Amino acid sequence: MAKVLIIDDDRMVCTLLCEIGTRMGHDVTYALSLGEGLRKIVARAFDVVFLDVYLPDGNGLDLLPEIREMPSRPEVIIFTGAGDPDGA
Repeated sequence: MAKVLIIDDDRMVCTLLCEIGTRMGHDVTYALSLGEGLRKIVARAFDVVFLDVYLPDGNGLDLLPEIREMPSRPEVIIFTGAGDPDGA
């Protein structure tokens, strides 16, 4: 079982991904902003982080250096609904 964090400002996307991950046997939680995501990453070790690029309080890519410095060193999957492949 993997510990998964989804950082995305779309609650519907988070809920759907949480449901899918939970059905697969993983421990999944989400954050709706960069700030909330960072607080969760600091408080708990994750194996995988799904990270949206465009968030209300900044660019998800700006969080990458901090995620990489976490002791658990989670795998990061970057995604965006903006439809700009250069943004991802």
